[in-house]
Amino acid sequence: MEKGHLMAASYGVESLGDTNKYRLSFTVGGLLEPQGVLLARLFADMTDITCDRVVGEDIVRVRKAAIDGNVLGMRSHTSNVRFVSETSKRLSALSVREITYLASAEASYDDRSALMWVAMCRYYRIVGVFAKDVLRGNFLAGKETVNKDDYDRFMRNAAMWHPEIEQLSELTYRKLRQNVFTRWMTLV
Repeated sequence: MEKGHLMAASYGVESLGDTNKYRLSFTVGGLLEPQGVLLARLFADMTDITCDRVVGEDIVRVRKAAIDGNVLGMRSHTSNVRFVSETSKRLSALSVREITYLASAEASYDDRSALMWVAMCRYYRIVGVFAKDVLRGNFLAGKETVNKDDYDRFMRNAAMWHPEIEQLSELTYRKLRQNVFTRWMTLV
């Protein structure tokens, strides 16, 4: 495989499948809402948006065009590749209809942010499970806040079934926690 090329199979909604491991690579960026909108607009320009389907190979073409054209306006090529790659991965978990709405002028900031949160939860299953178990659970219990102790407790419990969590360095663990809270707090 050529360096910098991601296979289409690495895109889309995460399923644990045979490996039973979580994707734990969400250490880049914040919510990526502005980047998501730019790539969604490029997607809408480059693909047939008349039918709702899984984005599949289309997102790979959009990723390449966004990197080649420096659509995000990054100063360095390395940053451009990292941010485009991360954003396109998340967008790959959305439907064509959702990406089209994200690209539209009708989408409010709150809607765009919520769609990027949904994309994050779908692409990184552990974030979706955290949202379902902790955020939803706290909401239903009438608890208005979620704190780092809630996150740490969730991760300790998840680590019992997912050794890849135990293998995280302290720095990576903190970065993942920071990114989950940064993303969630922008929606509250």
